[in-house]
Amino acid sequence: MLFSQPYLALLGKGEGEKILFIRYSALGDILIATPFARALKERYPKSELIWLAACPYERILEGQPYIDGILPWDRRLDNKAFFQLLRRIRTMRFTRIVSLQATDRGALMALFSGVPQRFCTAGKWEFLYNGGKSSSFWETYDIPVPEGPGSGFVTTEKMIKSASDILGEVKPPFLLAAIGASKEVKQWPARNWVEFCRNACDNGIPVVLAGDGAEELEKAEEICGSVSSDLLYDLVGRIPLSVLGGVVGMASLVLAGDTGILNMARIMGVPSMALLGPTPLPVGVGLMDPEQVFSADCSYLGCGKNHCRKACLESVEAENVFQAVATAWKSKFSQ
Repeated sequence: MLFSQPYLALLGKGEGEKILFIRYSALGDILIATPFARALKERYPKSELIWLAACPYERILEGQPYIDGILPWDRRLDNKAFFQLLRRIRTMRFTRIVSLQATDRGALMALFSGVPQRFCTAGKWEFLYNGGKSSSFWETYDIPVPEGPGSGFVTTEKMIKSASDILGEVKPPFLLAAIGASKEVKQWPARNWVEFCRNACDNGIPVVLAGDGAEELEKAEEICGSVSSDLLYDLVGRIPLSVLGGVVGMASLVLAGDTGILNMARIMGVPSMALLGPTPLPVGVGLMDPEQVFSADCSYLGCGKNHCRKACLESVEAENVFQAVATAWKSKFSQ
């Protein structure tokens, strides 16, 4: 490679190794990367593994037992902050970089790190790393590919305790409804949520609304204002990222679009159902398949466009989603 030495494998249990693990965004992608970091640390337990994550996503990694430290990057600041981050990486004297962030910023981190051993299946940036895009993480680090969920993100006792405190009177079983998504085109409309929540609560299924941000707070207010039920609980804006794993872990079923909450449920092995339109179902190691996927009725399904006027998720009918949830609920909890 142009700037790198030939790749040298870790020896023994990783004694003397200080690894910078890079997957800084977004929430769902960070969760999908957890099996890689966990497997690397378990294979080389004497190494020190520091995870670089963008704010506020670093909070989701707090307390993960396979991470020795977190290096946060606040992308809301100007470019000066990015160059300060580059200097900090260099002064921390890592022995190697393991990057799952095949971006220009990720490449700059590797280039100016001063670290000779750099791994990334990086596409157009592969010349900056010790391995091309055909390199396999699992073969490179002599690690068996994990099978099934539960191989990455860990729900700690502290998370569960904090989640129980936030949930308060809400006890399992309950359905966790992630009402938002990173882009508007990936969101199920509020009116669909209203119809679904009304049907679910009228049929004895407790629903907990989850999400964050001003738009989701407004959507939750609309849903709760339209559905009068003691079985509907609004926790939007009240679940810190550091506690989210505990709430998801306590849920009996997660209903979500293409969101971090959906990926968290799948990586933890919590039953889920997915609402998909412009994006396909994420794939990755250790992700459990949803019990059901509701796809928009659109000839451009999975187009990947973040700005589309078709609003294809409107076509996913609330009644169909409710019937599937009710059937699953009955099979899980009927006497």
